Amino acid sequence: MATLDTIATRLARCVELFRDPGAKQAQKAEFRALLGLLQDLPVTLTLAAGRLELNGVPCTSPALTGLIQRLDLHGVGTIALPQNPAPAQLFDLLRVLAEQPGLEDFAARLSGSGAAGIRVTSAGEAPPRPPQDGVGPVAPVIPSPDAARPAVPTLGTDGILRGEAMRDIRSVQLSGVPMVTHDPPPPPAARALPGEQAAHSDEPTFSPSHAPTPQTPSTAPAPPAASTAGRSAAAPRAAAPSRQPPAGAAGVLGELERDPAGVNVGDLLATVIEQAESALKRNRLEEVLRLVAGIARIEERLPEASGARRQYGIALRRICTKPVVEAIARLVGAPKHRAEATLALRRAGADAVEVLLGMLVAAPGMSERRAAFDALTQMTQGTEQLVQMLDHHEWFVVRNVAELVGELGMEDAIPALSRQLDHADERVRKAVALGLAKIGSRNAAEPLRRALRDKSPEVRMQVALGIGGRKSSALAMPLVVAMDEETDEAVQRELVLALGRIGSPDAVQALIKFAQPTGRIFGRKPAGLRVAAVEALRLAATPAAVGTLQGLSDDGDKQVRAAARAALTELKRKRS
Repeated sequence: MATLDTIATRLARCVELFRDPGAKQAQKAEFRALLGLLQDLPVTLTLAAGRLELNGVPCTSPALTGLIQRLDLHGVGTIALPQNPAPAQLFDLLRVLAEQPGLEDFAARLSGSGAAGIRVTSAGEAPPRPPQDGVGPVAPVIPSPDAARPAVPTLGTDGILRGEAMRDIRSVQLSGVPMVTHDPPPPPAARALPGEQAAHSDEPTFSPSHAPTPQTPSTAPAPPAASTAGRSAAAPRAAAPSRQPPAGAAGVLGELERDPAGVNVGDLLATVIEQAESALKRNRLEEVLRLVAGIARIEERLPEASGARRQYGIALRRICTKPVVEAIARLVGAPKHRAEATLALRRAGADAVEVLLGMLVAAPGMSERRAAFDALTQMTQGTEQLVQMLDHHEWFVVRNVAELVGELGMEDAIPALSRQLDHADERVRKAVALGLAKIGSRNAAEPLRRALRDKSPEVRMQVALGIGGRKSSALAMPLVVAMDEETDEAVQRELVLALGRIGSPDAVQALIKFAQPTGRIFGRKPAGLRVAAVEALRLAATPAAVGTLQGLSDDGDKQVRAAARAALTELKRKRS
């Protein structure tokens, strides 16, 4: 007869092999061996405090570590295997154990696959009774059909008084005394349902001379027809005020979607909090995300100053603990969860920024770093932590955060960015220059002048590429001055295009001069610079820019003439 340790080791080996799609032959061999071991006795696995027990006997083999981890991951407390289980059901058990957790709990997934003969309880639920001797068969515990019914209170013992006092024991009518009843009065004849009046009128009465026949202990008296009718009519009215919250995450969220400010919103939100805590304990991260994102979406629909919205805010603060935020942040890299995870993290505020920054620093690859970066660009609270990260000792952290504060347009970060313009690593200086250019405010003008004098043309190029929009109008003249000093033709062209994106009067006047064949700034200009100026005038699209383009459409230089005509055609197409 196989020992319990052998069965546990075989089971652990099967689960490990089922996680490897390429180990088909090894899976078959171990599966047959496990089936043979389970022919002799039923087995109950119990996971408690990180320790595995079979039929109440602790199993301490090091080979069980993987099995213990899978049981804990799925939130499984107990698995009861019958003697000689059906191969298909055992196969389904091993397959579900090898898979990742889903939205449904383990028992529901296993039952859905057809393995009804294997009983599973979740962690924290009462496990099946283990055999007394540790190895004997487990007696199945099958609840009777009446087990779920509420017990009828008894009045006395041994059948002296039985039944329900308010329903089954009739009042005795006395001469001159009105009949006493605990049932609601029948409705008026005009409102009574068909047959209801007859039910009330046919109720038998008793007198002292006609006492009821004594009842045997084995048979409880049947309720009178009038009582049944009256109670059924009153039941909906009594149950309506105390409606219970719907079961399951989908049910609760659906109820809140239908009536986000209902009278029972507090109870429903309390249920959501409990479900989120339970899902986190079972490592069901997708369900945690579904609950948090669902509540956040409903909250956005409510008026700002409403009492219901405050309730949702309190519920979200209670749900979004640090472990919950960390769990949701792990899903931000999955495309199917990215939108919901970003919404939930944005609602979590400063804690989410802290967690995402940690992920950005520790990201092992580009995809993980990009996922954390993109999520951080959507944050609306807690971004002041980014400024402190600009003084980080790791160059790549400073680079990533410099790009991030530029995307967010954080003007508070300008002093910290300015300090990094002298960083030894050119990659950091490029990111800092781009970040300052994207902020593009008047306060960024002086640091950008310094960046435009950097020894690296790549750094100067980042300034030109990042500047644009009416918000950067204060940078027009610094760019014009930089054109005098710039020697790299590629950087010159990007600076001219930046002036076109700014489109301020000062920028347009400078572009008009650059587009002319001769001028006081450069003398005879190269055709490439003039063509870039024509393109920039098209981007500016002001009346003065359009008038200049019309004049240049007859220019003596073939390239400039063709560029001006193409620009006018494009502007005309956009207006039509």
